[in-house]
Amino acid sequence: MTYKNIVFDLDDTLYDHLLPFKNSIIQCFPELDISEIELIYKRFRYWSDVAFPKYTNKQISIEDLRIFRCKQIISEFGTFDISDDLALSFQKTYEKELSSITLFPELKEILEYCSATRIPIGIITNGPVKHQLKKLSQLDVLKYFDKEKIIISQATGFQKPQIEIFDLASKNFNFLPNQTLYIGDNFENDIEGSLNAGWKPIWFNHRKRKLPIDTKIHEVQTAKDLKELIYQLL
Repeated sequence: MTYKNIVFDLDDTLYDHLLPFKNSIIQCFPELDISEIELIYKRFRYWSDVAFPKYTNKQISIEDLRIFRCKQIISEFGTFDISDDLALSFQKTYEKELSSITLFPELKEILEYCSATRIPIGIITNGPVKHQLKKLSQLDVLKYFDKEKIIISQATGFQKPQIEIFDLASKNFNFLPNQTLYIGDNFENDIEGSLNAGWKPIWFNHRKRKLPIDTKIHEVQTAKDLKELIYQLL
């Protein structure tokens, strides 16, 4: 089947999200075992997802969320305690590192190809609106996307992997699920979420994680292979 639309995840799909996180950990918490950085990063994202609904529902502030997720990873991987101020200092360092993010070169080629061939594209990303838009601006990708085809979870009341956020995107973007490819790095949020909503996912598994369940999906481990697969499917 030829697909007509593509929707992308943002973090660790369009760019290397681990690198700014790793640099921030090294600067702020040199005591942590950097050989475990991928697991630390995965847990950091997990705790972000756990706390985010409380932030969306105005039960906690964005500062509370950031303190919580930082303290959780230190509790899991460190042998020391940190103050709220140190957790927020880590956040400042992390944001500074995020100001230097760049697109994966192959993802830029894919976006250029979609623009040149007029293939409709969109984005679904979890996170605060201001924070995610800042990343999109830094990556210089807003020129590729209609603003109506960018969904950021805070603005919706839903978050991936909830089916509702994919259904909302399908409606707002005017994309039929069975004609739409969804590209993401996180199996639970991106792949299971889009699959349950009737979309056609491609797992950009560049962290080379083990497939959690036995299911037939497209999986690629390099940006080059992702580009080639997309060209085949369109």
